[in-house]
Amino acid sequence: MPGNNRQIILTEKPQAELSLANFALAEADIPTPGDGEALVKTRYISLDAANRAWMQGVTYRSALNSGEVMAGGALAEVVESNDPSLAPGDIVSAETGWQEYAALPAKRMTKLPKLEPLTHLMSVYGVTGLTAYLGLLRVGDPQPGETVVVSAAAGAVGSIAAQVAKLKGARTIGIAGGAEKCAWADRRARARRGGRLQGRRGAPHAARPLPGRHRRLLR
Repeated sequence: MPGNNRQIILTEKPQAELSLANFALAEADIPTPGDGEALVKTRYISLDAANRAWMQGVTYRSALNSGEVMAGGALAEVVESNDPSLAPGDIVSAETGWQEYAALPAKRMTKLPKLEPLTHLMSVYGVTGLTAYLGLLRVGDPQPGETVVVSAAAGAVGSIAAQVAKLKGARTIGIAGGAEKCAWADRRARARRGGRLQGRRGAPHAARPLPGRHRRLLR
């Protein structure tokens, strides 16, 4: 497929806070998928706290090196496919990295249903939602009237866990870093205000309340 593939390159590993100097915009040829592979176009990239850890060394994945495309998961749309399990137009979850196009083995991609807004596939229906749902219901197993305390209640997982706890009839207390985040958790994640911690720079995670159909499943 002719054309240019825009990429974000990790030019230098950060020694302190991240800055624009750690990254660069580059262009490369759009890759050609091989046998058993598919070419996908990135629709949304997931920006996660883990991205920062990957720049520091080996974690649950290999360390990133300077000069490489910045790693990251994404929602992508299949453009070309050389595997019968995927067809053009399919929406998939894949480790594309921070780039517009990627050619990857079909077995390393997960086909997803098409729904709107598509970003829910990265949040309440993605790893974030599964972490909150399974962690709270399979491990915590809150009962009506019990108290559930959620740390980082303004964060991606915490904001969903707080909503699930409330839907299960638990008294839910959210802890967040600063008055603004506590207010957001109280208003949007439906958690009672808990302690106020020393705030750190950064805006609250802009998650949305659980979709109505998801809330009904939990009742």
